Formats: sequence, C-alpha cells, structure tokens
Amino acid sequence: MPELHLIERGQHKENLRCIDKTNKEWESGNWVVSEETAEKLIGGHIFLHKGQDKPSHFGGVILSFHSQKCGQDAGRIAFRFRAGIEFKGIPTDRSGWGNEKKIVW
Repeated sequence: MPELHLIERGQHKENLRCIDKTNKEWESGNWVVSEETAEKLIGGHIFLHKGQDKPSHFGGVILSFHSQKCGQDAGRIAFRFRAGIEFKGIPTDRSGWGNEKKIVW
C-alpha cells in the first residue's frame, strides 16, 4: 500500500478543506507531484504532518486527485481523501523526505 507523507506548513495549512462532511472526504493541495505518481497513489494512504519528525495529525485513503489549472499553483496536485482516525499519530522515519513530501511504495 503506497503512502504519501506531506508536511503542512505555510501556504499548505490553508489548502486542507472539507469536501463532504457526511463521507469524511477532504482535499489537501497543492503539491508538487507528477500526475503519473498521483495516479499510482490512488487507493494508498495520505498522512499530513507538521514536521518531518512529527507524527501525522490527519490523513486517510486517497480517492482521487486533480491538477490545478491556473494561478500560482498551476500544475500542482490536490488530493481528495477519506479521513480516518487511524491515520492520526503515525510517525515516519526521517529518511526519504524531499520538497515537503515523502512517498513510500
């Protein structure tokens, strides 16, 4: 099961939003990830962290993604996911991080 770990800081804190409260669906963006990689992450897990050495504070199962079409975030990816309590408090080791993200295949 692939895992996507992302650090939420600065502008990214504003990019987490509830899409469907009943189904616990959220969207987090805008991240520098290729569409090819994003496609492979569907069905995997997303974990949002406040730092590389901090356990996740939110996350879920990746349902879909879309690429931003315009503005300063054009080409960046937003992930839609179904949140779950089991994705909170998950640590990851410090190796493999780059550009505020870490992918574990």
